[in-house]
Amino acid sequence: MTTPLTLPPHAGRERLAVRRQWLEGRLPGHFLNPEAGPRRYSRCTSWPDLGWLRVTSPAPPPRATTRFLRDCGVRVPNLGAEREGVYLVEDLGDRHLADDPAPTHYRDLLRQWHLFAGRRLPPGHPNAALALDAPLFRSELAQFREEYLIAWRGLDPRGAGAQLARLRQACEWLAEAAAAGPRCLQHRDFHSRNVLLTAHGVALIDHQDLRPGPLYYDLASLLSDAYLDLPGAVEARLETEIGLLGVAIGLDPDHAAEHYWATALQRVLKALGTFGKLLNQGRADYRSAERRARRHALALLGDPRHHRAPGRARDAVQVLHECLLADRSAPPAAFESEV
Repeated sequence: MTTPLTLPPHAGRERLAVRRQWLEGRLPGHFLNPEAGPRRYSRCTSWPDLGWLRVTSPAPPPRATTRFLRDCGVRVPNLGAEREGVYLVEDLGDRHLADDPAPTHYRDLLRQWHLFAGRRLPPGHPNAALALDAPLFRSELAQFREEYLIAWRGLDPRGAGAQLARLRQACEWLAEAAAAGPRCLQHRDFHSRNVLLTAHGVALIDHQDLRPGPLYYDLASLLSDAYLDLPGAVEARLETEIGLLGVAIGLDPDHAAEHYWATALQRVLKALGTFGKLLNQGRADYRSAERRARRHALALLGDPRHHRAPGRARDAVQVLHECLLADRSAPPAAFESEV
């Protein structure tokens, strides 16, 4: 067995040489847990105190967003050197918010969120023209239909033509409803696996998709987190924050509740579309997240107030509820032991 090596803190030149070798793939490493997307992170095994993870990614490092968030005072990992398809990112450890969802960590996280949520991306930022808007939501809800309801849960498109037509109309209505209303800057994938716990407080990762979006999008993502069951005190704190945010910008409480509900429902159905795609690819590690996200969706759709809503809204709620409740087929055999 090769003994891991340690670089003395003062060995600046040696560290730079080792870092270069690590970037170029000339040192051994081990992959960390795979993400839902194409990025893959690895840690150097021969120099474990190197302090840099190696990232293989088809996308370049998010330098502009990292710089923007740091300028806002938000804790994010530093970015290092890069070459085509590979870059280095500061190693802040493996302890995520999901490992310790204490109320104190969520208070810190909400403070960090407020540092950037009210800001605007500067002109020239690569995400400045992007938004969490109705066209994007339509695309995400189409994936929910195709990858989750049809491919994963077994909705037969040949035998459910009328229901599918209603489902498409429901998704169209939801995309518009979720995109309506006030907006602010959103992380876009704000959940407990994208928050690291460090000696200096929480740090945000996976922030490359930062863009404007519906007011409650990130908070809805936290409250409907698919990766853990939130402690009651955390749920209460997030619900209070959601209420205070509406008051702060002068929203009528009823309108604020409707806006939050539509945003939360779109967000959790988007997550189910992603999980369906991953499960269809054999990623059994997302089975628990899928079950939890489905429970969140059913809870949102089960609210009797929305079954009494007028017109398109009522029909959308009813057909989405029917599709998620239906048990048309068992999951694939590879996952039967987890159900």
